[in-house]
Amino acid sequence: MRTKIILLISMAITGTYFGASCDKNNGGTDVKELPDPIRITLRSAEEKMVRADQQFAFDFFANLFDEEAFTEDKNFMVSPLSLSMALAMTMNGAAGETDRVMKKTLQMDDYSKTEINSYYKKLKEALLKTDPTTKLSIANAIFANRQVAVHPDFIKTNQLYYDATVQPVDFSDATTTDIINKWASDQTHGLIRKVIERTNAQDLMYLLNALYFKGMWSTGFHARNTTQRPFTYENGARKSVDMMRQTAKFNYTENQNLQLVQLPYGNQAFSMMVLLPREGKKLKDVVTAARQGDYWSGLKSGLREAEVELFLPKFKTKYSKKLNDVLTRMGMGITFTDAADFSGISDIPARISFVKQDTYISTDESGTEAAAVTTVGMEMTSMPTQPKKVIFNAERPFIYIIQENSTGAILFMGAVKNFDE
Repeated sequence: MRTKIILLISMAITGTYFGASCDKNNGGTDVKELPDPIRITLRSAEEKMVRADQQFAFDFFANLFDEEAFTEDKNFMVSPLSLSMALAMTMNGAAGETDRVMKKTLQMDDYSKTEINSYYKKLKEALLKTDPTTKLSIANAIFANRQVAVHPDFIKTNQLYYDATVQPVDFSDATTTDIINKWASDQTHGLIRKVIERTNAQDLMYLLNALYFKGMWSTGFHARNTTQRPFTYENGARKSVDMMRQTAKFNYTENQNLQLVQLPYGNQAFSMMVLLPREGKKLKDVVTAARQGDYWSGLKSGLREAEVELFLPKFKTKYSKKLNDVLTRMGMGITFTDAADFSGISDIPARISFVKQDTYISTDESGTEAAAVTTVGMEMTSMPTQPKKVIFNAERPFIYIIQENSTGAILFMGAVKNFDE
């Protein structure tokens, strides 16, 4: 059986949820009482990286949209931020062509690893500050095999830029699975309860990133205004759904493809953007347009405040998808082959065996609850060299050293020459 190294990078993204009774005014907090959002100031290069990150998001979504259209074509939801950060963390161990294609897929090929890591570090710190009225936490952890040597620089980089805590564990112990899953559950307030099924002695490490978000609509819906209304599918079928309704001022824009309304949370540092295809247009038309160059930034620049009579269905979606094929089409094919170079993780050749994302979203009168877990699995492409059988027979004088292993500090040294005394 080929030895496997499993690297799980899990990013859980959780949004708002507040229960609402049907006879209680649930109109949200008066935004006049909230502090203004803290503006995130970016340098010119960082602004370009944000646009690159957005381009990756739309490219990823469009590729997945096309793939889903050929399968069951059901509701789906993914987290581009979860995926991009997971791949960026993994990329800290990539070298050569593997490093190049991962950067290109992330639309970050013009930047060094240090610049990319610094970007995500600043983004993480800024997101935690921008809305003090919204609960937001971002946590990272590395569970490393205490029996396997991992390059220190790989660990240090993820500690420095992603503030990852490191815990040595015994992957042959069945309770290690419970430890890792409990960490994920704790960091996401129980929304992501299981990220792995089991561990084994050949695992190298598990890297987890958890992001938790809890807020409320700036202008909430009244539960008493939610009624059953028809929802029409693209194939013409209709179904009655719980449709929320309110009339209020929102940022809004439209063009020949779609209508766009912006629904803010909390002090308006965070928002949901809802893109509705025009009559006669399909989702495919919107997705195709949105992935083109500066389409998204141009669309947002057209947002203006308007009084909007808004109808939005309550909805829930659970989704799980293996992303190997999608990422291969986006240019990362080499990372899944024996030609992959992840020498920055360990001296043993390895490749990505799978990338998978599990997601959940629920939207109601009070806000949104969402979760995402990205899993990147890596396995060795060759067996480690086994030492030849040797005989060590201390039947003659020898020297010994007693040291502290992590630093190499020598506590004692001695020599055994004879046993005359």
